[in-house]
This record gives sequence, structure tokens and C-alpha cells, in this order.
Amino acid sequence: MIDRYLAPVPERRQAIVTSLTFGYAAAWLVVRGLYVRDVARLPTRRFAPVGLFEIVGGPPPGWVVLIVWLLGLLGCSFAAFGRLTRVAAPVGAVAMLVIATLTSSYGQVFHTEHLLALQLLVLAAAAVIEPCPFRTDGRSATCSGWPLRLSMGVVVVVYVVAGIAKLRHGGVDWLTGDVLRSHVAADNLRKLLVDDPHSAVGGWLSGTAWLWPPIGALTIAVELGAPLALVPGRVRYGWVALAWSFHVGVLALMWISFPYQLSGIAYAAFLPVERIEASLRDTWRSRAGRGRLEVAA
Repeated sequence: MIDRYLAPVPERRQAIVTSLTFGYAAAWLVVRGLYVRDVARLPTRRFAPVGLFEIVGGPPPGWVVLIVWLLGLLGCSFAAFGRLTRVAAPVGAVAMLVIATLTSSYGQVFHTEHLLALQLLVLAAAAVIEPCPFRTDGRSATCSGWPLRLSMGVVVVVYVVAGIAKLRHGGVDWLTGDVLRSHVAADNLRKLLVDDPHSAVGGWLSGTAWLWPPIGALTIAVELGAPLALVPGRVRYGWVALAWSFHVGVLALMWISFPYQLSGIAYAAFLPVERIEASLRDTWRSRAGRGRLEVAA
């Protein structure tokens, strides 16, 4: 069992997953930079600490937030390009965790960055404990597979916990679709009343009763069925496709976006990304070659 968990994976696979994950985090910090600044300026009375900040107690000064944000951006950027990863990866991962926790400590607790923060920590630990590659077979390098498999495990746990939470709070009504239908209708109505972006599709489909039982059952099946993603091959790829489609459905029905999952990067550890990269590179080279021939003709 342990040998299978530690079984090597292609070095390029781990390098691509690491680059994509830290690259996404760097982009997130850039896009959310002004929002983070505005959050740091909110009055202390708005601060309701969660996670790490439950230990600290009070909010950090604005200049500290700026330094952490900058360290996170630099660390994630360096790690994305495979530079100084033993230092950059943990700095970027911890800074991202702090910033994401800070923004959730004001107002509504968003869980869209939880999976990203956890996977960053796993990859950062790998960069420190066992940098890749750790051995070479003469032609291609391989790495210990535990970082990618642990990243997969994090994904599985996150989805299973979400499924259990739905059944715990909604019971069997989640399977009949009643809870989901009411939730979608209420969420879209609230957004409509306060002039927030909402889903016209979700509001319209709320009046179609027969549609919601299969949607509710499929939601629970995808989340509680997440351990199937640990089975190699078509079963794994099938679950990844369903999980990604689930988030497309959430966006369509409620106008709630999970950008990390929708980008596909959250599931990169499950996929032979080095083969996908090679295929895309060959396609690009083939097209570039045809283009040169056409120009020469």
C-alpha cells in the first residue's frame, strides 16, 4: 500500500502541476490585490476571525497585509517558474493561506479558495522535503508520487465533506431535489432584489419540479463518489469530468463561480498533464510547420 502511494510519477507531471497551481495563486493575488487592500482598511468591528486568525485574535495592520501579499506574489511567481522552490513555494503557500483567511474573516466566509490553499501547502511541503526530481532513469526523471497523490486525496476529502454536509443539513430532501430547488430559487431571488448578478436560467428552472430530483441526486453522487477518482484510468477521468461539469452547473443555475475548479487546475494532479502538454506541443509544431510551407509556396 505504501509502495503504491510512493510509486514514482514523471518529473514533468509534477513540474506542470506545481507550475499551474502556483501560477494560478499568483494570478489570484494580482486580480484580488485591490480587494485585499480594501479589506485590510475595513474597521476592526467588521473583523470576525476564522482559521489562523482565531489564534491571533485581531486583524493585522494594513502594512503587514501588504508585505504578506507581496511575499505571496513573489513566492508563488518564483515557484510557478521553478525557481528557488525550496524557499519560494512555502513562502507563497503560507502567504496565500494568510491572505485567503484574512479576506474570509470579514463578512461572508467564502470557500472558493480552500482547495487551492490546501494543495499549495502540499506542493510546498514536497518542495522542501523531497524536491523533484529525486532520481533519473537515464532518459527521463521521475519523482516520488506522494505529493500528487496527497493532492488528489485533498480533493477527495473536500468533496466528500461537502456531500456529508449537504445530507447532514438537508437530509433525504437533497436527494428529492426539494432543498436544492428552494436554495437555488431563494439565492437568485435575493440577488435579484439587491441588484446583484444572478442566474435567469436558475430562476426559470425553479418552476420545473421534475428536473430537481436528478440534479440533487447527481450532486450527492459526485461529491460522495469522489473516492472513485483514486481509481486509475477511465473511472478517474470520468469523475473529473463530472466534477468539472458540476461547477459549470452551479455557475449556470446560481451564478456562483469556483474559478479554481472551473480552470481545471484543481484536477491537474489526476491527469497525465505531461502527455497533454506533449500533444499540444506537437500540434503547435505541426501547424507552425504547415504555415511555413504555405508561406514558402
